[in-house]
Amino acid sequence: MSVQTMPAAMLGERPFGLIERRLGVCLHRCLIVLALLAAALGLAACSPSAAKPVTVGITGYTFTSEGIQEYYVNGMRGSNLPPYGGGGSTSCCVSLPAKWSPDLTVKVEWITGHWTAAMDQIQAMDISEAIKCCLARRTLSKVVSVERYEVGGIVQVFFLPHDEIKVWVSQYDLGHEKHISGMAYPKKPDTTE
Repeated sequence: MSVQTMPAAMLGERPFGLIERRLGVCLHRCLIVLALLAAALGLAACSPSAAKPVTVGITGYTFTSEGIQEYYVNGMRGSNLPPYGGGGSTSCCVSLPAKWSPDLTVKVEWITGHWTAAMDQIQAMDISEAIKCCLARRTLSKVVSVERYEVGGIVQVFFLPHDEIKVWVSQYDLGHEKHISGMAYPKKPDTTE
């Protein structure tokens, strides 16, 4: 007498078919991908995040015959500047990234002007009368690229002829041999002929 085994389907059990195997393989692969993703996220959480912005002071220099009555960098006020002068005074504060990037800009707004009458005539008036009569004022605004910097310092706004603006970040005063611009302190041109 031979013993025959009964197929599993007849015993009420389902055979492990092709579809179930494929689902098992897919589930296994999904679990591996999820495990790798979780590990990558865990490593990303351990890495240092982007450097926080730094808060730095503002100073300015004007290389023109017009004084700067007021100026602002990203809405923060700098001090007024005499013609062909500046520096010395630092105002507070502007927030900049700790690391420079090529797309870094700031908005500079300024009021510039010059007297249109002789100083002895202006001094004979009260200040509001003198301003109304004899001050040629202009209000300007520009979005300006910040020149490359490696280390922080002070935001230095250079007011140049033809309403051009340069913005440097340096820990050195203008005219110092290590100032990144290589420029000298503003100097009034010799007007004697």
